[in-house]
Amino acid sequence: MKKSLIGLAVAASCMAANVQAQEQTGGANAGGAAFGGVSTGVITAGVVGAVIVGATISNSNGSAPARPGPTPPPPPPPPSCDGDDELVGGVCIGTTNTLTDTGAGPTTITVTFTYEPTA
Repeated sequence: MKKSLIGLAVAASCMAANVQAQEQTGGANAGGAAFGGVSTGVITAGVVGAVIVGATISNSNGSAPARPGPTPPPPPPPPSCDGDDELVGGVCIGTTNTLTDTGAGPTTITVTFTYEPTA
């Protein structure tokens, strides 16, 4: 709609230039008066001005599409522990069984350890 109004304004201004370029010789309307002493050039210029003002108002009242904001970064992957180790309070807890000979025979000792999870 806005482009068509601007195109109409340009076309009307071209017509105004053509109307003003015409010459008339003699007669009652020798001065180019169309309505009560107002020349056709003045009328055309008024129409062109009105079209330009209308196009400007139409263009200024238009709403521009909203610009997209920055894309947020993806969330970090959840922390994970090795194997079957549990994640408790942000720390991985692992266990290992160690076979130890105490002199009276082999004994299994469970060793618990903690480490940072990987992201």
